[in-house]
Formats: sequence, C-alpha cells, structure tokens
Amino acid sequence: MSRPVTTPTQSPPDQEPPQAVGRFSGRAVLGLVALLVGAVPFLALWLLVQESWSPLASLDGEVAADLNEAVSGSSVTVSVLRGVTDLGGTGASVLVTVLATLFLLIRRHRRLAAFVAVTGMGLPVLILLTKYVADRARPVVLDPVVDTPSNASFPSGHAMTAVVTWGVLLLVLLPVVNRRVRPWLIAGFALLVFAIGFTRLALGVHFVSDVLAGWALGAAWLAIMTAVFRGWQHDRHEYSDESLDPLEVDPAEAPRPAPTHQPVLPAGKTTVLQLAGAAAALFAVLTGLGLLVTRVLADTALGRFDRSAAEWFVEQRTETLTTVAEAVGRLSGTPMVIAVGLSLAILSLAWVGSWRPVVFVLVTIIGEVALYYVIGLVVGRVRPDVVDLTQGLPAGAAWPSGHAAAAVAIYGALAALVIGYGVSRWRWAVLAVPVLLAPAIGISRVYVAAHFPTDVVAGLLLGSLWVLACAWAFQLGSGRGLRHPATRAGVATTTAARA
Repeated sequence: MSRPVTTPTQSPPDQEPPQAVGRFSGRAVLGLVALLVGAVPFLALWLLVQESWSPLASLDGEVAADLNEAVSGSSVTVSVLRGVTDLGGTGASVLVTVLATLFLLIRRHRRLAAFVAVTGMGLPVLILLTKYVADRARPVVLDPVVDTPSNASFPSGHAMTAVVTWGVLLLVLLPVVNRRVRPWLIAGFALLVFAIGFTRLALGVHFVSDVLAGWALGAAWLAIMTAVFRGWQHDRHEYSDESLDPLEVDPAEAPRPAPTHQPVLPAGKTTVLQLAGAAAALFAVLTGLGLLVTRVLADTALGRFDRSAAEWFVEQRTETLTTVAEAVGRLSGTPMVIAVGLSLAILSLAWVGSWRPVVFVLVTIIGEVALYYVIGLVVGRVRPDVVDLTQGLPAGAAWPSGHAAAAVAIYGALAALVIGYGVSRWRWAVLAVPVLLAPAIGISRVYVAAHFPTDVVAGLLLGSLWVLACAWAFQLGSGRGLRHPATRAGVATTTAARA
C-alpha cells in the first residue's frame, strides 16, 4: 500500500522540478563511479584471470572445449543456441530498451522512462570500457560453430546485456502483474539469463569466467541504478510497501497495459468465424491459382515469361545491385518481421490502451505465415533453375513469395493501425509505406532467384487480402473515440493522491 505525502510545493506528477532532474543525474554519475570502484565479484574475477589462477584457467579451458565439442555435431542444436544467444545481443537490447522507453513516455511515466533509458545507455559504455581494459583473447576451440567476435572476451557482453536489459524490464513489470505471478516472473528472468550465458560457452566464444564476470557487472550496474531511482522516487515523498517491487513504484502510477478495457474481439465468436472464413477463401484461391500456373500454364506464354524474367535478372547482376537487393530483401526477413511486429504491438498497446491492436498484429503475422506455408506445401512449385544468391531455402516452396506476402502483411498492418487509430488528416499518407516497400521487396526476390514474378504477385495478393480481412474483422477504427490511456492514468493518479 502506498503512502504518498503531499506538500504545498509538490510538483504535479508530469512536471519535474529542475532540481529533481539534477539530483537524478548526479546520483547516476555517482552510481557509475561506485560501480567501477566497488564491483567486488567482477574485480575478483578480473584479478584471477590476470594472474592466470590455475583452477580457474583449467575450468575455463575444459568447459569451452567440452561444450563446443558436444554441440558442434548438430546443426539444429547450433541454430537453437544462436537463437537464444541473440536475446542477449545488441539488437535485442536496443529494441527492448527503446520500446519500453517509448511505451512509458506515451503513457507519461517519465521517471520510469528515464530509468529505463539511462540504464540502457550506460550498458554499452561499461561493456566497451571493461573489454578495453581487460583485453582478453577469445577461446580457441577445435571446431568453431560461429564466427569468433573480434573484440575482447572478458567480460561477456551478452551475459551483461541479458542481466541489465531483461532485468530492467522485470523491474518495470513487477508492480504491474499479480503478486502470485511475480515469483514466476523472477524465475523466468533467471532462467533466461542463465540460458544466454550458457550459449556463450557452448558456442565457444567465451570462458566461464567471462560469463560470471558479465553477470556480476550487469547485476552491479542494475542494482546501483535501482538505488538511484528509489532515491529519486523518495524526492516525491512516495514510499511503497509492495512486495517484490525494488523500484517502489506507486501502484496508482504503475503502467497498466490496457486500462481502456476495449473488447479484444469486436464481435466475439463472429470475429473468429470471419477470420477463419477469410483464411479458407484465401487458401482456396491462392492454391487454385498456384496449381493453374504450375500445372496447366507452365508451357504457355506465362510460363515462358516467368523463366525468361528469372534469366534476365541474372544477366543484370552487379555487385552494387546485389548489395541493394539483399538489403531490401531483409526488410521482410524473419528478424525484421519480428522487430516490426513487436514494435507495432507494443506502441499500439501504449497508445490505444487495449489488447485489440496487439491481437490484430499477431493474427496478421501468424495467419500470413501459416497460409504461406500451407499453400506452398500444396502447390510445391520449384524455384527458378538459375544461379541463385540464397541459402537454405526449401526447393519446393516458391509459390507464393513469403517475403512479398510478409512485406504487405507487416507494413500493411502498420498502415491499418495508423489509419484506424490516428487522428491526423495526413494519416492516409502511411499507405505509401506498403505500396512502395512491398513491390521493391518482391523485385529483390526475383533478382536473387528465389522466386518467379508470378510467385511475387501471388505473395502480394496473399498479404494484401489477408491484412485487409484482419483490419475489417477487428474494426480498428472503432477505438478512435476512446480517451488516451495516459489521461485516464493521470486521473487515477490524482484521485489516489487526494484520497
């Protein structure tokens, strides 16, 4: 239970006095100094590594060699390890930090946003500084399964990033979730951090001491920034008795995910039936067209056009065009679809205060992928018989183009959300994003010989019709009349403070 104490000079929650901001900045600098001086576990490991302490050196060498040998024989295991290790990489850290900061700023939780942003920005400084000072060489394993990074080995940047990035998110979420869920959330965080550290050992790019030092330094930085934030909270004379809430956030000011209580499915089961009907119709139409093009029209002018177009693009290849085509193609690759989809879901949740746009994004992406996979499996079109610039693509899944369909689906979802929930008269200009990007991505797929032109047309058709069906079924525009969730949160906070 929070015990806010008001004074005549207390500033409103959304207006920070200059002296409060100055105190936060000063504490952040002092916290960094204290970290560099007092991170005892990290410094102890560093000294042991520098002195080549034989028990630790033996453990480092044996674990790196044994784990690498155990996983090197399985490509599936290596792929899983690489996927998990990416959750502690720079890309994941930047995405999580930026989205969390923007979410909190949109909801007008400026103190929490500052905590997330400053803690995240201090992370790369610590990593670069400590790696530069330690300057330890990476492990040398018998059978490398990934490219060895060029920077220093000690401490593990992935281990440190995992603790700080996901730890910050954990601290922000703790006062929001149910008390019974909090221990499970903490356990999930610990498991994720451990898994990321383990992948660095199994992939043969770090020693045990590197990972332990990364965990120690990351925990120290997170603890210091948490203490700084608690002091900043106390500047407002606010104290919280909530269990498992190190940030001491007032419950009335916790960033509630969906305060507007808008129903997720506007028509209940009818919405589900509408989506299922649209998916079935798209499957029937695209499968029928695919079988027609590949089985009936293969030796007609259309088939000859497909093959000649694929050959023509091969003749036009240059180093510059190849670089551009590969860059454009990545705009609808799996990592980009995940990043854009997650961004759309989080930011629309912050703006609308409802789970409806989140579910809309998930259904759009998952439905497009499922339709692409099933249609491709039934049609089974072989990819162009020319020199391709791709790797690992299934040979019999050319129809329809998954990249083209994903481009329309994900960027079309962006357009649908802006048009549906936006208030500016210029919001329709966002249609230029899918209209320009999707065809460009489709052309890039023909250029690299991943698809025929008709595959791209089919992909564009699939993505367009599916995102339109989803936008229609979820009635995105019906939420424009809702009050902004930040306004509702502000009213709730003021009421709680006066109680």
